[in-house]
Amino acid sequence: MAFEKLTNNLKGLTDNGQEYAKVTAEYYKLSVFKNGMQGLVGAANLGIRATFGLIAMMFFSIGLAIVIGESLDSLSSGFFIVGGGYLVIFFLILLFAAKPLETMLLKKYSKLAFSKDSLPDVSPVASVATKNINTDERI
Repeated sequence: MAFEKLTNNLKGLTDNGQEYAKVTAEYYKLSVFKNGMQGLVGAANLGIRATFGLIAMMFFSIGLAIVIGESLDSLSSGFFIVGGGYLVIFFLILLFAAKPLETMLLKKYSKLAFSKDSLPDVSPVASVATKNINTDERI
């Protein structure tokens, strides 16, 4: 009698362990899929914004270079001045903004990756832990 209860409990424990492994694997598959899709959508959004932003900046820069060049009576001088302005901005960013930019991005994306929204309300163990448990049985 006690041996049968022990056997049944061990079988239930094995079943619960297998169920736990399946549920945990599914949980992590869904978590990886969710984070991957968030990254993909974010990258696509950034790509679209960057494309249109660069096109707008290009037309603005050409227009500004033409205006500066006409005021100096040398069109090429206007383009060199605008290009030099972009070089100055590039070197300022390179020298002073690399570390603050890295810190800002790490804070933003770590909040996104580890926010409570990215974690489910129920742990993957909850469905397994409540299954096949009989509290009245004693060994």
